[in-house]
Amino acid sequence: MKMVEKSVLFGAMMTAGLAFAPVEAQAQCRLCAASPVTDSLSDATARQNEIPLQIEITANLDFSRMAMLGSNGGVVSMDPVSGVRQISGSIANLGGMALHGEGRLTGEPGRNVRVSLPDRIQLSAANGSTAELEKLETNLPAMARLDQTGRLVFAFGGKLRVRGDASGQFRGRIAITADYE
Repeated sequence: MKMVEKSVLFGAMMTAGLAFAPVEAQAQCRLCAASPVTDSLSDATARQNEIPLQIEITANLDFSRMAMLGSNGGVVSMDPVSGVRQISGSIANLGGMALHGEGRLTGEPGRNVRVSLPDRIQLSAANGSTAELEKLETNLPAMARLDQTGRLVFAFGGKLRVRGDASGQFRGRIAITADYE
């Protein structure tokens, strides 16, 4: 029986998106319409005054300790909403506390944000074994918004897929991106 201990170390990557104000459809007269130069200058000034969006990972995703019961592999899922871990395939639970990951965004109060996770990440162990973290998701609604203090806390989880006789403490980085809508 081989031991598979899963503790994923995550890094976060942040990018700040730019938001543009909608152009007025039609001015009352030609003299009332703002010039394109003035509009682009005011947009640039607004972007300079915008509070940058930042992300901090406050808890790492941890699937806890497991053992391979055969060479067929298996899947361990961590639900970001409930924090419940499910195990299927040739994997046995060896106990320990499994945790969904948590992050915190800070930025412009009341702004809508979009958080994106990669589809798949390859994890590796010191002994050369690999596993995949896939189907990553958050507990955020489709239209996530920073609160009145400019903060938003979210959880994330996914599925750890172990194939064959892989063993070890798997680690990897998740590139989490956050943009203003």
